[in-house]
Amino acid sequence: MDSVILMVCLLGIICALSTIFLNINLVFRIVLNKSKRNVDMQLFYYRFVLDIFFGTCCEFIFKDMNNEDLFSVLFYIVFILLSIEAPMLMEEYRDLIVYLAIPWSNFAACRSIIALSISTERVIAAYFPISYRNIKNSVPTWSILLVAISFGLSEELVLFEFCSYNMVIPLSCRVFGCAVNKCFYNFWTIHKTVIFCMIVILSVLLSVKIFIWNNLKHTKTNSQLSKANRLALLDTITVLIFDFLPSFCGSMWPTAKLFSFDYVGPYNAVGKVTGCAIEAIVVSTLLIFRKTRISENISTSIRRAIRVKNSKSSRLA
Repeated sequence: MDSVILMVCLLGIICALSTIFLNINLVFRIVLNKSKRNVDMQLFYYRFVLDIFFGTCCEFIFKDMNNEDLFSVLFYIVFILLSIEAPMLMEEYRDLIVYLAIPWSNFAACRSIIALSISTERVIAAYFPISYRNIKNSVPTWSILLVAISFGLSEELVLFEFCSYNMVIPLSCRVFGCAVNKCFYNFWTIHKTVIFCMIVILSVLLSVKIFIWNNLKHTKTNSQLSKANRLALLDTITVLIFDFLPSFCGSMWPTAKLFSFDYVGPYNAVGKVTGCAIEAIVVSTLLIFRKTRISENISTSIRRAIRVKNSKSSRLA
């Protein structure tokens, strides 16, 4: 049992590190490079940056005896491992379950708003391109990021003020879900379900437009827009498989061993960061490596054409 939890935690650490490094590469290669940036993909660029913080979940200062800085997701997984190997030692630091999970939950909520905004933007761009351009020019994308950040940070307000959480953690609890009270858990579950359902509905509309309507009308779409649409659908798939389904199954079958922390460890957090890692790999392949390969092929073709032209000129001479 502990070996399974250990493997799950190690998978989470590997995926978290992969997410961090791949998204840092995307930020430096695309986001910070003006020649490669595209206006229609600006929300994706925000998500690249968010995923860097989601992997590490920002530097959260926890004021304990040593005043050490902790990186939430990675240290949360390490904390889980320590709680298994040395439960008596970690008994004194049970509050870390909440302190380390809150920043992770904040960025997860912020990321969900960005994902919803991406899906909404893609649907508007696909069905109402003229209106999309007008909205794009009148509504700055940083305002969407500001709303997402505000929504993420509102979780502390809901937890400690609205739900009056007093940091009472059951002795057998080792995850964030059982550490918080029922009020906040219901809030977290409801907003997550509502946002995901909206993303799914928008993704269905986008899929209908891309794969059915355009084929029937034989409409040619802009390559950058279609690339953004593919990334939006990819985001929906990863959220469905690695984010929503683990949480949903854990809620529906809480006694099943497959969704029990005591048997598989922090599967919810690991599932999320695994989805982020897979998405980062696909996006890097699509936006960086494939583009590099295409550029190399074009350069090779140009050199070959020049070589052929020079050989013909030499023959004529």
